[in-house]
Amino acid sequence: MPLFSKNKFPVDGRVAVITGGSQGMGKSVAILLAQRGAHVAIIARNPAKLDSALEEIRAARRSAEQKVFLYSADLTRGGEAAAALAAVQAELGTPDIVWTCAGGTQPGYFKDYSSAALEREIGINYFTVMHTAHAALRLMTSAGATEDGRKRHIVFTSSVLAFYPIAGYNSYSPAKAAIRALADGLRQECLLYDIDVHACFPATIYSPGFEEEQKTKPELTKILEGSDEGQTPQQVAEECLKGLERGEALVTTTLMGSVIRGSAWGGSPKGFFDTLFAMVLVLVWSVVGRVVDGDVVKYKKKLEKEGKADGK
Repeated sequence: MPLFSKNKFPVDGRVAVITGGSQGMGKSVAILLAQRGAHVAIIARNPAKLDSALEEIRAARRSAEQKVFLYSADLTRGGEAAAALAAVQAELGTPDIVWTCAGGTQPGYFKDYSSAALEREIGINYFTVMHTAHAALRLMTSAGATEDGRKRHIVFTSSVLAFYPIAGYNSYSPAKAAIRALADGLRQECLLYDIDVHACFPATIYSPGFEEEQKTKPELTKILEGSDEGQTPQQVAEECLKGLERGEALVTTTLMGSVIRGSAWGGSPKGFFDTLFAMVLVLVWSVVGRVVDGDVVKYKKKLEKEGKADGK
């Protein structure tokens, strides 16, 4: 909680819904909110993983009076997202916090994906967010203001790749950029309803999904990622929550994420350091962008020497 300002993201006693809450960052968010006193609902596709996560979340509760609820759904489908949120409302009450963590990718070169695989990436990374937000907003606005006067919140999980995409993630980063755009536009719209909208932008997360990514990630992508040391799901959840408590609209979890965000704010609310980063990075990115592009050219030459000019 911020030391010198009011907590703008209160959790105690509230109903929190986390999509993708059966593993990785989503499960860590659910556990963290349970520790802070929230009633927690997790939504994901795999019933076995949901059951396992449920026990961990229950064990993390601050009080036995806190309720924990699970629901299995394919959130790429609007009807299932609406049914999932309606089930949460029937069991726990109207959600006060809806936090989307569902998603994942299989990195690779864009040309090598099938059309079906490209559509799948958009589905699991954007449609899950879009349908969940749509269903949540309908419930929240229909329910009217909260009894205690506290604002409700919708929180999206995007990626730093929404600010600066790199080769190997071109099936994934457009969906994450779309989430950022949805967060910006919906934040404006939700001023009408006294609902705050936020987006979190983690970098590398050492989760089960990361292990799967490594199986298909091109060598070039690993080179471009450089010395990104990554964070655990718990670290990401904690850093996101700190930013939300400060009232940030776009939350990053690392210093480098903040620097990259500073060059790509658009019309989102900014702080002093974000403005400073933006001013400085107009010059910095004119150099850094060429350096990164140069890495790609060097890698191309390496492939040509090895007789692998097709990019594989």
